[in-house]
Amino acid sequence: MAAPPARVTVRVAVQSSRRLLRDTLSACLAVRPDITVVGKVAEADDVRALCELRQPDVVILDAGPRLAEIAVLVRDLMLRFPDLNVIVSYRNATEQDLAAACRAGVTSLVPESHGLTALLALLRRRKARHARSTPGSLTDREVEIVVLTASGHSVGEMATLLRISPLTVENLKRRVFAKLDVSSSAHAVSRAASLGMLESGASPPPRTRADDSGDSTMLAVVSGQDGFAIDQIAAVLVANRLPFVLIRTPGPVAGTDWARWHRGPIVAALVDPAQEDWDLVAELGIPAVLVHSKPVDPPELAEALASGATALVPADRIEEHFLSVLRMVSQGYLVVGSRPMRPLIGAVRARWEDGVAGGLDLPELTAREGDILRCLAQGYSIRQTARVLGIAPKTVENVQTRLFRKLGVRNRSGAFAVADAFGLLPATAPPPVGDPRGHTSPKGYSSVPGRDRRP
Repeated sequence: MAAPPARVTVRVAVQSSRRLLRDTLSACLAVRPDITVVGKVAEADDVRALCELRQPDVVILDAGPRLAEIAVLVRDLMLRFPDLNVIVSYRNATEQDLAAACRAGVTSLVPESHGLTALLALLRRRKARHARSTPGSLTDREVEIVVLTASGHSVGEMATLLRISPLTVENLKRRVFAKLDVSSSAHAVSRAASLGMLESGASPPPRTRADDSGDSTMLAVVSGQDGFAIDQIAAVLVANRLPFVLIRTPGPVAGTDWARWHRGPIVAALVDPAQEDWDLVAELGIPAVLVHSKPVDPPELAEALASGATALVPADRIEEHFLSVLRMVSQGYLVVGSRPMRPLIGAVRARWEDGVAGGLDLPELTAREGDILRCLAQGYSIRQTARVLGIAPKTVENVQTRLFRKLGVRNRSGAFAVADAFGLLPATAPPPVGDPRGHTSPKGYSSVPGRDRRP
């Protein structure tokens, strides 16, 4: 019997300086089976690096009011990647701006007012094709190595999950380091995070069952009241090839294989839940999507949020909204309609103005923690970071320990992954090694890491 043809998709890269737009657009595209989001970046200058590493078919650029500036980037991209399909979203453009964009090689111009429907129509004009690899680009297996490294896996664990030898994992890591131009696992994760390659939507296409590699994508845990809503959720997850666990009888789950070994994000989907259904959220410490068949009043919403819910989806909107909301929740977002939230926002404001103690303890980074995170993201060692910042190595170690504790991680790779997922990575990076601009150094030392010579 002939093997079925491999599934092909349109590979898309997204650029926008607005994080909410960037994440939301990526999530909305990633839920569609004919589209694969290979990465997302904030800065237009990072688009070329992302194209070289992930070889997208289409790039979506958010020009906003700066269409003329984006046209210069498009010209450079088209010279380097002649087959690339470039779609630019813009607002408030003049005739001169539009003409400049067309001359630069922009394939399609979309006003922001036309929304997602117009983008999808343009994307689907691009014929889907088999993923291909060119020299310097990351293969699907190498992307898996980066994602597993960001999840905190050791070489031995990656070898077991991917069913390959530890030596093969080491060789793959060396190739990844060379392609990303880094020298450590932490630096590789930082670089991948800056290019938006750690999200589940940027993962390689699913494999056949015979070559299943222990996927580290999102896992949905479905529980609650039996009925049409649960069946519809299961159908949506199956149609989109997402793994899920269906719990018919509530009870302890921490000892199950999926809870112990799944390393990607786990999100609960609770349908009109009873109190015992919420226990798995508290037991595993995971976020939950509350699917409700009846309107939720403010007291019920407050109780649900306190129990671990981070999103609400009406049961009659599962097909349209559930999958997009599920992906946003897996990335750390709170997705709740404005109408039920208004009374709670008013109550929080009153509580804040009254100076009542308590509330959420958000992981806000201090200026020093941000400085150290920026340096570590560039692959600096503790001694190099100390020299660049003009502080003692012991101080760097102490601040790094506090940073890990604040983010709930144990190593640098985990810190970069968590900081990127919650938007805590500093917006600007320090100059690369060898460039002393912008740094002050201890008296008598060069500001270039790795040099100890006095002037």
